[in-house]
Amino acid sequence: MRRTVWRQAGLGLGLVAMALALASCGGGRDTFRPGIRYSPVSPVGEPLAAPTRDAEAYRAAMRDWFTRADTDRNGTLSLLELTAEAGRVFPLYDLNRDGYVTSYELTQYRVNLPTHSAPADTGRRLRPGRIDMTPDEAATARVDGRGRADYRMGIDPVMSADSNADFRVTPEELRAEATRRHAIMDQNGDGTVSRPEFMEQAEGPMRAWAVED
Repeated sequence: MRRTVWRQAGLGLGLVAMALALASCGGGRDTFRPGIRYSPVSPVGEPLAAPTRDAEAYRAAMRDWFTRADTDRNGTLSLLELTAEAGRVFPLYDLNRDGYVTSYELTQYRVNLPTHSAPADTGRRLRPGRIDMTPDEAATARVDGRGRADYRMGIDPVMSADSNADFRVTPEELRAEATRRHAIMDQNGDGTVSRPEFMEQAEGPMRAWAVED
């Protein structure tokens, strides 16, 4: 009988597509060794680099974003700095300049970036609005060109800001979501997010694992 167990940590700052390949090992207990494609995305939803299987390249993209967002260069990310990032990116997402971001606009913005990498389209789709599937939901997942399910972890930082469920996000909602995420990343409660605190959250998907017995 096959049993899959998952551990997930952090906010899923990088939306992560995981194609799980089974690797045999002895002793009656096999371990899934995930071939993971890391997609660096900022806490306010901006894709930072092309998806990569190189964990160090993923970390570098996340660290580079932190350095840019840390505008006073004091080694920490204040709430003001993160909400300023939300204000900077909102016009990028609001393609029709009506003061709202819809999921369609957000998708159009992202797919037109040079960092975009589209998975093979086999007709099997992730459930709308869900990028945090459990293993039991894997049967509904899109599959890649080799027939492997694509798993994506974390909640989208932009559309999750839709607090009144009207299917669109305002600048105020995105800033509020940035505030919420800042509080979660600020693990020691000192009002700022240090680089180690940020990277602890950014590396959360790397701590996901699966076993089979």
